[in-house]
Amino acid sequence: MMNPQALDQTLDKSPSAKTSPIGSDTTATPGAPSLQAAARHRRRKLLLMAAPAVLVTAVVALKLLSLPLAAGQAAHAYEAGNADGTVRAGQSMGVLNMVERYKSHFAVGDGYVLRGDFAAAKEEFAKALELVPAQESCKVRVNLVLTLEKLGEAKEKAGDTASAMEFFAQGSETVAQAPRDCFAPSSPNNEDGEGDALRDAAKRLQDKQSAAQPGGEGGKDGDGKSVQPAPPPASKMEKLKESGQKAQAERNKGEKVDEFLEQDPEPHAKPW
Repeated sequence: MMNPQALDQTLDKSPSAKTSPIGSDTTATPGAPSLQAAARHRRRKLLLMAAPAVLVTAVVALKLLSLPLAAGQAAHAYEAGNADGTVRAGQSMGVLNMVERYKSHFAVGDGYVLRGDFAAAKEEFAKALELVPAQESCKVRVNLVLTLEKLGEAKEKAGDTASAMEFFAQGSETVAQAPRDCFAPSSPNNEDGEGDALRDAAKRLQDKQSAAQPGGEGGKDGDGKSVQPAPPPASKMEKLKESGQKAQAERNKGEKVDEFLEQDPEPHAKPW
């Protein structure tokens, strides 16, 4: 017969008799790996969603830092009469430029003026005028008006009077649409004499339109005597009559422009 004491010792040594201490179970909780993977997935998704905004912010910050440098290069090239350098600097200002976009077109237009390419300059100045805030528009408007005047003079010299009149009329209209603060003595929009430049251009354009129309100033021969143009053929009378009516309308418009320019501008007035 087995000794009870020996039996107890045997039971104590048996594996089945041993128990694990409370809390010593190291078995992983079911589903924990999947929760960790889901958390990692959410973090990656948030990073991917934020990446475009971070990239755009970085690009804008870099562009804001580079704009003064490009603007300085454009101004220096223009003052030196370097047409190609002015155009290149102006074009670099337009790359990824989300602020003050008009400055790129304005600088490129200046470069084309130096090249003598007034047609290309006109396009750039027109784009700049569309983008520039009204309170900064007068300088751009002056350049556009002067460019239109140059284009009209070139057409007039080439004998294309109709095209010349069209450019002169566009120039007069651009002056007429100028904000009143372009002419205010203390306006930031007139700090470089933009108002005087527009007034002078308006007068020249009006004179050129008047002189080129029937009834305007006649030419002179080699002795300095006035030469009246030969009477036009009867077949052209209707066209001339129509041209005369248009000329009168332009003169009336010019008189309105002069009246407007001679008025004392009201501070902070709105554009026409």
